[in-house]
Amino acid sequence: MCAPVVPLIAAGLGAIGSGISMASSIGQARAQAAAADANAQAESNAAQIGQQNMRDAALQQYRQIAAVTGQQRMLAAASGDAVGYGTSANAQDDTRILGQENLARIYAQGDQNLMGSDVSVANDLGQAAVASNRANAALVGGLFNLGSGLAGSGVGLFGAGSAPSATALGGASQYASFKTGMGL
Repeated sequence: MCAPVVPLIAAGLGAIGSGISMASSIGQARAQAAAADANAQAESNAAQIGQQNMRDAALQQYRQIAAVTGQQRMLAAASGDAVGYGTSANAQDDTRILGQENLARIYAQGDQNLMGSDVSVANDLGQAAVASNRANAALVGGLFNLGSGLAGSGVGLFGAGSAPSATALGGASQYASFKTGMGL
């Protein structure tokens, strides 16, 4: 009479172990997904700050160009030179050209940084999706393992020992030698 209790206890302990393992896997995968989402958000925020810094640097460059060309015009006018043509105009044009080259570098660097951030955000979101899928797979796998463990022990919808055959070998059991030794 005591022999059926051993598989029931083993099945119960196995089910508890499967449940704990499943919960642990799900928790870990969800934590990884949350961390990856947080990383994506932080990278996105950093990209926005980087773009604002690029606009501020460009605005500063425009102001510097205007200040230097204004000084050049003022110096030319103070010395009696024409400011719209000749040497003064050439100096102002050179200042604008060099300033535009600096602006091009500022914008190119800002665009490069933004592309790098976009790639990082996409990678982080991909990692979050993979971790979320891993959590779902852990749930499904854990439930499957839990169900198979209970079904394999003869515990389940039929109740203890009421299933026609609780093992894959029909009437044979992994406990057959144990039962024989006990005289059962």
